[in-house]
Amino acid sequence: MPLKDHYIIVGDTPLARNSYRQLKDRGQIVRVILLRQPDDTYFHAEDVIIGDASDTDILNRADAQGAAAVLALRADDSENAFIILATRELQGSAKTVAAVNDSKNLKRVQRVQPDMIIAPQVIGGEVLAMALNGEELSSDAILKMFQSNNRH
Repeated sequence: MPLKDHYIIVGDTPLARNSYRQLKDRGQIVRVILLRQPDDTYFHAEDVIIGDASDTDILNRADAQGAAAVLALRADDSENAFIILATRELQGSAKTVAAVNDSKNLKRVQRVQPDMIIAPQVIGGEVLAMALNGEELSSDAILKMFQSNNRH
């Protein structure tokens, strides 16, 4: 029976691992797509799918069409963009989230129109500057940092 309203995390980065743990701690069903078997047992074996997440066949194995969200959290920004494009090819209802690890790639990743973008280095710098400048760190201000400016 296909999964529905679950989360798919692509990648084995610190952000991917922390997102996995936070979602699991909240009782969510999570699948993790990795290029190769991890060296440790951080991810539960039943949650791991080995393959290239820019391949729609692999996304289908993870039931991406019925997912609540597909999180492209690999270290390579171009790979994250291709994962978003492959997810869109499936024409499911999953929200898409792309990590941007190098700020010079932010505009390019925005062009593939993920629902959300997380750029940890950019967000960290922005939050730090706001705090040092005495600006209010409201949840609305932080949430705006995650939104893709190009999404309609």
